[in-house]
Amino acid sequence: MADSPNGARSLLATIVGYVILALVVIWLFNFVAGTIYWILRTIIAIVVILALITLYLKLKTPKGDP
Repeated sequence: MADSPNGARSLLATIVGYVILALVVIWLFNFVAGTIYWILRTIIAIVVILALITLYLKLKTPKGDP
């Protein structure tokens, strides 16, 4: 019976350790996914802006000019 509290304490420490590990893994996943999303969103915004500038310049030039 004297061994039981130590066993429960060890089990609880293991569970707490896994919870901490899970929180760190979730935080890192969110950080990496957020960074990738931000990079993709920035690239898409740059492409759209460049496409709009190109379209504007093509429409602005007079018909006679090449």
